[in-house]
Amino acid sequence: MKSRANLLAAPALPLIALFCVSIGWVAFVSFSSGTPRLLYSLPLTAQNFAALFSKAFISKSIVRSIYLGITATLIAVTIGYIVAGHVSRHEKRKDLIVSGIFAVYMVSFVIKVYALQIILAPGGPLNQGLMASGLIANPIIFMGTEPAVLIGLVYASLPISILVLLAQFEQMPDYYDDAAACFGADRWQRFWHVHLPLSMPGILTSIVFSLPASIAAFEVPVLLGRGRVNMISTQIYQSSSGTAGADWPMAATLSILLLLISGGIILAIQSWLARRQVV
Repeated sequence: MKSRANLLAAPALPLIALFCVSIGWVAFVSFSSGTPRLLYSLPLTAQNFAALFSKAFISKSIVRSIYLGITATLIAVTIGYIVAGHVSRHEKRKDLIVSGIFAVYMVSFVIKVYALQIILAPGGPLNQGLMASGLIANPIIFMGTEPAVLIGLVYASLPISILVLLAQFEQMPDYYDDAAACFGADRWQRFWHVHLPLSMPGILTSIVFSLPASIAAFEVPVLLGRGRVNMISTQIYQSSSGTAGADWPMAATLSILLLLISGGIILAIQSWLARRQVV
């Protein structure tokens, strides 16, 4: 059986080798000396990693990426938890609702962001609705601001959060809740001591899908941030395509940092799940 498994895994070896070589090359470039218009130059140095914290505009982009990514993930998982819990209790409409969510998820992300631009525009339906309700007198300028980027990140993460949490809710037996009710637990106690622990694998899986993608988002800060809200991904793009010469070592350094952040999040959650044996 083990030999068969190794045989089936053989086609993946070239892809793994290509990934390792690519990451190794990016790591090498990140330690090279920064020279405009050259991919790398010797001698090797750690100055690029020190510049991540010494250059204010780079460190600010890193902090903003982590802050917006965590905030967007918390909002998306919270809304996804509520929606998935509601959908799981309606068997008759569940298939229709899931099909709609999946259809939205499968649409090209660029198209969805452009649609969001129309919604958030000064003359868009959001501002028109707020002005019609009397909540605001003048249109709110969303484009080019952190709130617009945050809305876009939540919008991107929400469908997958709902689908993952809904799949988790489908595996949760109802008799645990009934047993807690029989012992006198109220709705809040049943949620805190029964629903939340049982749904924790789904919550953590949603975080794995949402948080690294939100921190590494590129289309959202470019299209909704309008170049005013820099994140790690946009800083990589600017470093690799500067008008005065590309700073490839800095772009590689930021790429390695992004890889370490994403990998660290995934490994931390997997370690947490393994220690508590909740999967």
